[in-house]
Amino acid sequence: MRDNTSRTVKTIIAQECGIKRKSINNNTQFMSSKEISYFDCMGAMFTLQHKLHVSLPESKYAQYATVGGLVKDIVKQLKVRSK
Repeated sequence: MRDNTSRTVKTIIAQECGIKRKSINNNTQFMSSKEISYFDCMGAMFTLQHKLHVSLPESKYAQYATVGGLVKDIVKQLKVRSK
């Protein structure tokens, strides 16, 4: 589940932010990246919420320092939902 979710998250971030998918890894600084604007982040979060059916409230955006942290939270939500 984690690998598929990670691929999906990275693909969506790349598409929403107009950057190459290969440039995104788990250590990519998501909310403070020079390549990714805050508005790009918001668009990516909105798309992730709708495509993956998870809750990513704006008040938690600052907690997602890296793409890996974001993936971890999404996987956690998906696991809870699948029980």
